[in-house]
Amino acid sequence: MAKLREHPSVQKLITRYDQLPRRDQQGLQVIAVALLLGLLYFMVWRPAADFHDASVADHDRARDLVAWMQQNRAEIRQLAANQAAGQGGGQIADSRALMSTVTSSAREAGLQLQRFEPSGDNAIRVWMEDVPFNQLAAWLERLTANHGIVIDQAALDRSDQPGRVSARFTLEI
Repeated sequence: MAKLREHPSVQKLITRYDQLPRRDQQGLQVIAVALLLGLLYFMVWRPAADFHDASVADHDRARDLVAWMQQNRAEIRQLAANQAAGQGGGQIADSRALMSTVTSSAREAGLQLQRFEPSGDNAIRVWMEDVPFNQLAAWLERLTANHGIVIDQAALDRSDQPGRVSARFTLEI
């Protein structure tokens, strides 16, 4: 602090402050305190409060998810047992059958695949542009239920039109 006071610019400011009338000095002190309080509020208190609110919301969502999982535990176990036992419908053996199943079922669902390509031995990447979300979701559910195809990765972007999305995802057997 002493080195700061020895700096010529700071000494010049202190001299100017000392030359001000007492009333102006008090006004500057009030402004400095108000500025300090404003900085404390906007740089410390507000971010901490926002972080707390976001954490509480995340906790509530996690608690709701756990409650839902516990409520649907039996159904989840049944689905897992069905999949392990191979009861998910017609199981697909290789990537060619996967590609064939995906393209034909998309056509049956009224969806047009913009692009698709194999991804490894047991997966396929699929791109769709401007498709109805409800049709897409129903199609993906049928793929899982009837053929045992699962979604490995997915990215959905909403379109300019309500209820329509562009989708990129990886499906695997």
